[in-house]
Amino acid sequence: MASTLGIFILLSFFAFFLARFAATETRSGAYHVMDIKARNLAMTGLEHGMQSFKAYRNTATVSGDFNTGIYESAFDTLYTENNTALPYTNYITIKSIATISDVERNLRLIVSSMPEAFCFSYYGNNAGGVAFAENTGAIAGDMYHNGDVNTNVVSSGTIYNSTGNGGTLLASPPPLPALSTILYEELHTAAASLPTNDYALNFDGNNDYVDAGSGSLGGSFTVSCWIKPATIATNWAGFVCKNEDKASGEGVFWLGQHSTNGKVRFGVYLNGTNESALDTDGAVISNGSWYHVAATYDGHYQKIYIDGTLVKTSSDLNTAQPSGTSNYYIGLSTAAYFNGSIDEAAIWDEALTAVEVLALYNNGTPLNAISNSGDYSSSSDLTSYWKFNEGTGTTITDQTSNDNDGTITGATWTDGLQSTSYTNTTINLSSLTNSQLLHNGNMTLTGTTVNGPGYLVADGDLTIESSSAIKRNVFLICSGNLTLASSTIGTGIRSPAIIYAKGTASLSSSTVYGLIIVRGSSCTLNQTAVYGGILNYGATFSLDNTSSVTGSVVSNYSIDLIDANSSITKGSLPPFFGLDIGLNPMVVPGSYLEY
Repeated sequence: MASTLGIFILLSFFAFFLARFAATETRSGAYHVMDIKARNLAMTGLEHGMQSFKAYRNTATVSGDFNTGIYESAFDTLYTENNTALPYTNYITIKSIATISDVERNLRLIVSSMPEAFCFSYYGNNAGGVAFAENTGAIAGDMYHNGDVNTNVVSSGTIYNSTGNGGTLLASPPPLPALSTILYEELHTAAASLPTNDYALNFDGNNDYVDAGSGSLGGSFTVSCWIKPATIATNWAGFVCKNEDKASGEGVFWLGQHSTNGKVRFGVYLNGTNESALDTDGAVISNGSWYHVAATYDGHYQKIYIDGTLVKTSSDLNTAQPSGTSNYYIGLSTAAYFNGSIDEAAIWDEALTAVEVLALYNNGTPLNAISNSGDYSSSSDLTSYWKFNEGTGTTITDQTSNDNDGTITGATWTDGLQSTSYTNTTINLSSLTNSQLLHNGNMTLTGTTVNGPGYLVADGDLTIESSSAIKRNVFLICSGNLTLASSTIGTGIRSPAIIYAKGTASLSSSTVYGLIIVRGSSCTLNQTAVYGGILNYGATFSLDNTSSVTGSVVSNYSIDLIDANSSITKGSLPPFFGLDIGLNPMVVPGSYLEY
């Protein structure tokens, strides 16, 4: 009996410990399953992060929940997960954290904003089959060339090629990057659909004018036009007026030059005869340049705007109400004739706000300016709008339904406001419709600043010269040839611009931060520094006269380093956050890590 009882006790202890072991194993197995699930969820977070980044390089945190857990995929543009600095500005760390119950998994990837071919200092696809045999300029960093390399032009790094002659055989080189041109072609198409010519009327200052017929106008109104004085008059030369007749001092209003050089006057006739004259304090216009002039009256105050900026406000006129059905005249006031060009004249039966006047100035045309109530082109408040784009004949057509067409006397047709050139001016693309400045034809920027973000598109050649400055996140797109001289594109490696030329590209004495894409037959750099990337499809590609590229060059053909001071050096590329540049980003090989 004693022996039996002892065996029973031993078996009981054994069963107890066996049960505890089984419970522990079950619990460990459950944690293992949740650990696998959390890891898979973290990988889902990485996938969602990469998809979010792919199209527009979006770095906003991505989060979600799945399989009773939550995940968050975050971006770090400066450091890895352990606060080590990333080696290039185009590298971005994606960190994914997933939690299920109290189990957490952490994963990370490093992605580049540019395709794999840009990992090299110089990638030569060599569609022409030419051996790379430069003996002057140098390449610093790894180089790939699809063909023989007959001389050592790499000062540091490894030479890879497809045959092994002159370098190291790379069996599986990255492909030439696939470029999506959808955005670029859509913008080209939009520019090509615009009128090829833009016209204005030129007035000789002697007896030229336009009689635009009569029309009713209430107690508040706006008048605007673009002017380009040939001479600054010393009389009361008018831009646009509404008088009883062209020689009368009675009517509703007149807007024109003051008798003192460079001043502008806005006269409002109270009760049809008593003029309240508002003059600018000083000279606001001069010879040979386009100005946007606008004036408003709201029943209390007269205001004058030059190039979208309020320059003068009257005292309170105590709700005095001008009104009348007198004729509109363009190019004169009280028999004093304007000498110069006038374009885009318009009248509103309301006083526009300062914000609306600025939008009108930036857009260039009343049909694109947006008011608080909608598009002026469909607003009954736009009572008359003369676009001046007929280019021939003796009539200018009112674009509204009021049919206040104008009859031209003496004035002749000339180039209009939307001309092929911008000189010593500032273009704010973000204030334009869809942030786009489109032109059907050649375009020249001389001493001009272009602020982004936005798109400047010429369906023709694009010339940028004489210390022009193109700021961050601006796309410069042309269907013809690009010429860049003595100017700056972009403001830094993290503040880039994008150049896309379907024709040739010639860059001289300039600095570029960003990406240059050349689809035409040639790309030449002369005394030019590029910080970023170049994607070249042309058969002729050369660097001369101390030109340099710090970043990466990808070329469909061989490059020509003409002088000993020209160079290509591996460096950072722009991250292009929030921009669709037509090139896919890539995952940096070997960057996957669980931590």
